[in-house]
Amino acid sequence: MNILKKLKQILYSACLYFTASEFIILIIATAFNQLAPTNGGTAGKFLSLGSAALIFLACIAVAALNLVWRIDYSLSLRLLFHFLGCLFVWAIVAIIIPGVYTDISQIIVRSLIFAVLYLIIAFIALIVHSIKKNRATEELEYESKFENHYNK
Repeated sequence: MNILKKLKQILYSACLYFTASEFIILIIATAFNQLAPTNGGTAGKFLSLGSAALIFLACIAVAALNLVWRIDYSLSLRLLFHFLGCLFVWAIVAIIIPGVYTDISQIIVRSLIFAVLYLIIAFIALIVHSIKKNRATEELEYESKFENHYNK
């Protein structure tokens, strides 16, 4: 049952990611007037059925990569695994769909954009996690272990 529960969690997260990513792509395509995949713009290429299928597979992969956070390794190692996996997924979405296989400069720029965005989001997530952890620690009531010893 544990595996079934994790598969449901992965599928649920993937559907959330897919909905959010498609909504963002639709907003970008609307802003640049590229709603038809044949308009020639990059945003329009992401709105075809084949691109949507690749994006959904990428969302499933990212949702599965989130299981890395539950492995009992150091935070830096888990972050490295998650980053490398997400970079691979990003390569599928940002390089294969637009078709920039041969232009090395575009591949490098897209990879650097991903790395910067990932680091910003990871930094914010680590700060929020640290704040929550500190609040939980502060809320614990302090009990002196020596209270009875000195009152005798």
